[in-house]
Amino acid sequence: MLKTIHLFRHGQTDWNAIRRIQGHTDIPLNSEGQNQALRLQSYFQENSVDLFMTSDLVRAHETARIANSLLAKPLHVSPAFREVNLGELEGLTLQEAHDRFGMESWQKWVSVDPIHSDFSFPKAESARKSIERFTQALKDFCVRHEFNSAGLCTHGLVMRRFLHSLRPELQELLPIPNCVVYKVEWDSEKDLFYFNS
Repeated sequence: MLKTIHLFRHGQTDWNAIRRIQGHTDIPLNSEGQNQALRLQSYFQENSVDLFMTSDLVRAHETARIANSLLAKPLHVSPAFREVNLGELEGLTLQEAHDRFGMESWQKWVSVDPIHSDFSFPKAESARKSIERFTQALKDFCVRHEFNSAGLCTHGLVMRRFLHSLRPELQELLPIPNCVVYKVEWDSEKDLFYFNS
């Protein structure tokens, strides 16, 4: 049996707008982020789901709540769908992160090449650990809940890492703007996720 997951990133925050790194820092949506979430309502009216899942961080939870407000489907909240823990990067702007840690380290951090999957900044979660956490949480959810199609609101970096882990041949980074939606499928018989976009 195949289950479809509509994976979407939260709406914009003030920190997104100035390229400040959030991670687990709990920043709410700004007005543009709320408008982006409102536009998701039409997407989910055309792509119906049985339920929604979301990270517990307010920017994701609020995006999912707004996207779901017309449909009023069950909404499940879990910290397992949080953004990557960014450790000492959190609160820095991109420029400050580049200046403090160097561009070579930054390139390893954003790389989707498996050779860099164990690299991390101080107190941060490596690509390997974040992918394992997210994948296991989503698999557990698929096993425990009955649905044909679901929406999952999560975060940019963990979303990109997860999607690239399903398609390792993709060399160019997938674009993950606020409120982008990608579809993945879970095959319960093979216990595998598929991403074909």
